[in-house]
Amino acid sequence: MIAIKILKPRAGLAPASRRRAAAALGLALAAALRRVGRFERVEARAWRGVPDAAHIRGEEVDVGGGVDADVVDSIAEGFRRRRWDGLTLMLKGELGIAKLGVDVDIYASEYVPMKAGIAEEGVDVFAEPRGHVGDAVVESFYELFDVEYEKMRAVVEELVAEMKRVELKAAAYAEARTYPLWRLAARVYALQDYSFSPEGAVPLWCRPWVRQMARHLYRLAPPGLRELAGPYGMAKIVRGAAPELLKYLAGRYDVKLHEDALQLIPLSVAHHREAAAELRDALAEAMKAALRMIKEKGRLDWEEYADALEEELRQRLKTPS
Repeated sequence: MIAIKILKPRAGLAPASRRRAAAALGLALAAALRRVGRFERVEARAWRGVPDAAHIRGEEVDVGGGVDADVVDSIAEGFRRRRWDGLTLMLKGELGIAKLGVDVDIYASEYVPMKAGIAEEGVDVFAEPRGHVGDAVVESFYELFDVEYEKMRAVVEELVAEMKRVELKAAAYAEARTYPLWRLAARVYALQDYSFSPEGAVPLWCRPWVRQMARHLYRLAPPGLRELAGPYGMAKIVRGAAPELLKYLAGRYDVKLHEDALQLIPLSVAHHREAAAELRDALAEAMKAALRMIKEKGRLDWEEYADALEEELRQRLKTPS
């Protein structure tokens, strides 16, 4: 699976703008898949209830062949006026040696997949492959990084290129203006399953990267200790340890910075799992060491704990186990 989440600015995107952003990102992902693979023309159906309804009684929608502003507005209007819960783009064809059917679900709201029991957290676009490589069944894009690495790498690069090409009118930060699509995409993950567990969720795109990577590391950190730092403290720690963290990631992913956005492509699924395990251990040991330092002083000060944890983490990232 590939899951895409739209950024939540402090002032928030207007509902219509969020729906347009979701439509544009779903179309961009479908366009990237078609450029890299050999897929037939996209069939699109709007639905109410759950995505499975698209195949049974969904309303057919003409979406053209790329990210067109009129099509984006039309989908957003369908969500609002016709009360669609989502729209599914259906592709069928090949990605390298993998023969696939791919459903790209675009949701009217990030809460739709949660209410439908599809995902454990809100997402705006969700793409799921179903197919095979020879006799082996393929059920996620995550595993395709091992089966068709170069094709999956190209899909990520094409998606980012499409996000940087498209501009979208949106109301955010209390003003209406035109935004590059990549500025509205917060997270893109390749998932092994629906749980978003760190080992099974490869972060492909993070913006702003410090906040999103802090979220990823917070999930990896041990419960009971991570709460002492909190999400805000973790972001502070990631910001301070950014040079060491980026250098560490560069050993296991292809790393590219796009201003405040981070693009990651795992060198392999094994490299991603190795990184998750090493970061989990590094965070656990750093948090225990920082806590011991604070306890020796006889008091717990959040600022001192965060500073001690940052220094401990920096040292462990320099010499991972």
